[in-house]
Amino acid sequence: MFPNFKRSVSAKVIGSTLVAAFRKSEPPLIWKFDLERNHSFTLALQGEEGELELGVTSPKGEFYSVARFAAREDAEQAFTAVQKALLSRKRNWLKLLLSWVAGILLLMLLALLISGFFSVTHFMDSVSSLSGSGLPGIPNGIPNGVPLPADRVLIPPH
Repeated sequence: MFPNFKRSVSAKVIGSTLVAAFRKSEPPLIWKFDLERNHSFTLALQGEEGELELGVTSPKGEFYSVARFAAREDAEQAFTAVQKALLSRKRNWLKLLLSWVAGILLLMLLALLISGFFSVTHFMDSVSSLSGSGLPGIPNGIPNGVPLPADRVLIPPH
């Protein structure tokens, strides 16, 4: 559930919290960021080689440093890991939404099939009740398995 500490950088969204571990930052640190309260921000890298900072920029343009890195490669790895974690959260919501839609469509199809089954069953019950009632022109009702012309079966009552 927690980030993988074997890699130099790991990041994961757990619930509505981003948790990231930066082993090569100066100093090494773990960052916890509440995405529910901070829903509008931009992830950014600022600075020069040897003094790069990974941080977030507010909608007002204020930069808040999270971690400092001596090597550009380490800073870029941290940026990429956090970015992937944030994007995977959005994909998970899309997958969840699509699975809900698919589930609803499946339930609707199942309801349609069930209602169709009961309609056919009701029709068959109606036909079988007619066959045993002694229709005019057919003294013993409609014989099972014997085709009859519709004119002989559907004689109007007198």
